[in-house]
Amino acid sequence: MKKQAWTRRQIGLTAAVLLVILGAIWWVSRSELEKNGLEENLLIKGQITGAGGLQLFLEAPSDRGVISVAQTEIAEDGSFELPANVPGLGIYNLRISDLNGSTLWLPLQPKDELTLNCNLQNYSSQPGIKGVSWAPTFAKLMKATTIFETTQQTLQQNTQGLTQEQINAGYQNAKATYENFCSAAILQDLSSPLNILLSMNLLPTTGFEDWNAAHLQTLEKLSQAYAKYYAGQKTSENMQAQYAQIEDAFFAYTQMTNGSMAAPEITLPDPTGKTRSLSSLKGKYVLIDFWASWCGPCKSEMPNVIAAYNKYKNKGFTIFSVSLDEDKNEWLKGIKTFGMPWPDQVNEQLGWKSQLPQLYQFDGIPYTVLLNPEGKIIGTNLRGQKLQDKLAQIFR
Repeated sequence: MKKQAWTRRQIGLTAAVLLVILGAIWWVSRSELEKNGLEENLLIKGQITGAGGLQLFLEAPSDRGVISVAQTEIAEDGSFELPANVPGLGIYNLRISDLNGSTLWLPLQPKDELTLNCNLQNYSSQPGIKGVSWAPTFAKLMKATTIFETTQQTLQQNTQGLTQEQINAGYQNAKATYENFCSAAILQDLSSPLNILLSMNLLPTTGFEDWNAAHLQTLEKLSQAYAKYYAGQKTSENMQAQYAQIEDAFFAYTQMTNGSMAAPEITLPDPTGKTRSLSSLKGKYVLIDFWASWCGPCKSEMPNVIAAYNKYKNKGFTIFSVSLDEDKNEWLKGIKTFGMPWPDQVNEQLGWKSQLPQLYQFDGIPYTVLLNPEGKIIGTNLRGQKLQDKLAQIFR
């Protein structure tokens, strides 16, 4: 990976795995359906006040990009009818061709006949859907989503002058509330098509560090239910595959952080050429810090790492820094510029060609690994307040 890529590796679980793969393009009207030899098996109709004259598109994401399923022109009074043919349960995007790019994600399947009744201004948040069993829960989801997004915006603007800790706590509380709503809604009706959308909010898309492990049980029950109610459908198969992927990844993560796995040995030269080994620090809590002089986020995080070292260095804690600099002079300059006081500084000057990123399973820096006195891993990717909280728990 290029050295500009600083972010933590994500496990790559996205909503796309849930989507039905469509193999053809279906267009708008009943005459077009007939021309393509397709029968109408889905109807969306209603009124969108203020959208007269605009085009309404029904689209399906796929591994080949967005596929157009149907389209129609909205009448001057906002009324419309949109017949379509869909192969099975999946996520579809109902998009209006206005300048605001209004979109609405919907779980649709054959035999659905739903109506919309709303204004163009609130189309994406209050579409007024009726005609399907999941409509009431969908309205609650839209409300919960609006609350969550508004809370995020308020915290980002920070007009109240909150500390970073207060902002983080506020976000985590709002996120937990939102996820709890989604989980409860799924468990209330495991067969609901809406669960495709709801489950997207429970995925560990940025890693497992802050993930609520209780979601794994919810996703397992959902996978089993879809295997029963939508047997043979692509969405069901993808739901099961997704759950299996998450389960395997979570097991690997817990093995990496529960103190059962020994850290791979690192033996490299320090700035003087002397060889230093990670294993020589057994008996202490050790933070392995992967960094580089060219890494902006590493520079921003270093004061926090230095503060942790100074606070706990006399209590059995130390740091083992591994640089990914390829230029020795830049590495030495970085140590001085960042003000890193601990003695264990090593580098093999291979950059991302080093085997260490693969060995320690990361592709972005700064990245940290915390070891207990036995040399076993008890934490990964600890930064900012997370690092301080973990160390405070250890040395309380």
